[in-house]
Amino acid sequence: MNRVLFFILFLLPLLSGAQTEKNFLENTIKTLEKTGINTPMSDFGPVFVENELWFSSYSEEEMINSGKRKKEDSFYKLFTLPIDHKGNISGEKNIKLEDVRAGYHVGPVSYCQATGELFVTLSNFENPLIQNVVFQKANIPLKIIILKNSGNNWIPAGELPFNSSTFSVGHPAISVTGDTLIFASDMPEKGKGGTDLYMTVRKNGKWGEMINLGDKINTAGNEMFPYLHKGKFLFFASDGITGGLGELDIYYTELKSNGFDNPKNLKELNSPADDFGLVIHANEEVGYFVSQRSGGAGDDDIYKVLFEGTFDLELLVLDKKSSEPIANAKVNFSNNTTLFTDNEGVIKMELKKETDYTATSDVQGYMNESVSFTTGNLPFGTLKEVIQIEKVEVGQKFVMENIYYDFDKWEISPESEAELNKLVKVMKDNPSWKVELGSHTDSRGTHDYNETLSQKRSDSAINYIVSQGISKNRITAKGYGETQLVNECKDGVSCTEEQHQQNRRTEFTILEMD
Repeated sequence: MNRVLFFILFLLPLLSGAQTEKNFLENTIKTLEKTGINTPMSDFGPVFVENELWFSSYSEEEMINSGKRKKEDSFYKLFTLPIDHKGNISGEKNIKLEDVRAGYHVGPVSYCQATGELFVTLSNFENPLIQNVVFQKANIPLKIIILKNSGNNWIPAGELPFNSSTFSVGHPAISVTGDTLIFASDMPEKGKGGTDLYMTVRKNGKWGEMINLGDKINTAGNEMFPYLHKGKFLFFASDGITGGLGELDIYYTELKSNGFDNPKNLKELNSPADDFGLVIHANEEVGYFVSQRSGGAGDDDIYKVLFEGTFDLELLVLDKKSSEPIANAKVNFSNNTTLFTDNEGVIKMELKKETDYTATSDVQGYMNESVSFTTGNLPFGTLKEVIQIEKVEVGQKFVMENIYYDFDKWEISPESEAELNKLVKVMKDNPSWKVELGSHTDSRGTHDYNETLSQKRSDSAINYIVSQGISKNRITAKGYGETQLVNECKDGVSCTEEQHQQNRRTEFTILEMD
């Protein structure tokens, strides 16, 4: 199997839940804001770690003394800023991992919440005054180490087996499970030119080989600063993809079952200068990235991006038997909205974020149905839902499956409750209906006994339905005993248990529809 495809198949189970038709990037307006955290030097590598934003920069002391002290005494440090539940910066910055960083440049990092591991880029480059210690500025040997969260401390937990003094391994992007790592390297033997993106998969605690992500991602230029968002999107920076806006541009590709999509340029964020290092908060309203565009505080600056989008619904109403769309079908929504389908049987409406909805058809002459959906934990985009309704008439009967009773008993079993709940839903979706619930037995036993037993069973079923909020005047109980057999298994005829079971049935019949 193609190794990159193996990685995709490995990662796909990590994708979450139902998805909208279009991803949130295609359905949002991106607004940029300055962060107020930038310095005259290079600030880069933003990443979310629990309830903080981490990034790399120089301290104020080092910036003040940058022309006085020895070059080897100044290094990039890791800073953290508290954030609120949406990802907005909400406090003052602090320095982190000083003991780990000592004697090295540090950043960017990547954090796995599932494993509590922090993947950290370190560099022992001896000329820290070359601003922005990243691949495109100098040939800097980078390595990735792993730290483990232990209460208030970060303890060493190993490093990547590919770390080398002859080439760089850096810019980690860990998957949500911590089993797949994407990173950048300028390893000459496997690369396509400049720096490429690679992956490695961890099995039984050991990292597998470096696997180049291939021609769709890597070019003869530089690919770097990868970021995995919710196991579904890979963001990265490249200066080698045709059609870019300038130097490094931010691209993204969606992970599909057959591999990577072709990368798309995130044009709203890119400029003629370097743009890289995009990360997005889990609620997909706020993100941060780095740019060297004009108007900033210094060399590379960290910018905030706001994702402002919408949810749209496309609801299709179909005839259940013909699968044809139903025009002018009335649909009632749980937000007290009533709409009608167009000539194509479709209703379109805008939805609110983090909201649950129920849509119920209201079409004369049909058994109306409802469908529930939510915008909770979904990216902005279009939700597609379908309601299929069946044309019915007064007197029509429907057999209810899986209505079981113990021998000589009429109490409702848990299995029967699940089936009766379907009738409860039908009654709620069709509030003008009145129905009869009929219980039937097989021919074994006396006529009087079977009629009495079936009536008790029917009464028991109706009592349950009424307990679920259905008015008692809308449903009638009738025990038919063995008077309406559906096969030849009458008294004196030898039949199989399966044939007798066909007669032991529960039906509901439409009495009124207006």
